[in-house]
Amino acid sequence: MPVTIDNIVVFSLGGVAGYLVRTLIDHFLAKSRTREDREAKRFEDAATSFRSKVLAELEGIYPITRPWWDESVLPRFQQSISKVETAAAEFRHFIKRKPEFDNAVKEYREYCQKRIYERASAWSMYPDMHTPDDIGPAETFKNIVEHLFSFTERK
Repeated sequence: MPVTIDNIVVFSLGGVAGYLVRTLIDHFLAKSRTREDREAKRFEDAATSFRSKVLAELEGIYPITRPWWDESVLPRFQQSISKVETAAAEFRHFIKRKPEFDNAVKEYREYCQKRIYERASAWSMYPDMHTPDDIGPAETFKNIVEHLFSFTERK
């Protein structure tokens, strides 16, 4: 094929068009990665905030340091419900598994509403009344809180 001005122009235009298409594809890929990075950052920030609020509210109750609580600590369970639910409502927007998260928050609320001194003290005072398979109230509470915190992990 002879080299003519028409061939040079067509070849040059093809190169420019290819460059523009490649640049456009790179732009959309970078934009997509940036959006994913922003969403991941927002999730991490929200998860950190949720964990911090819950841990601040449960200071002295969680993490569990012994298998029972003093009587003076027990009213804090019911007092913590509203703040934990508020933190959960703020964090819920970032959760993909909303029904599971709602159930975990409901489980927390129900546990804290039932947490009374007689039940907690009976566990430690009458060990012969439960089987080896039973877990104590402190272990149950630990499992509930850790289930709530499991939603702060990116999946």
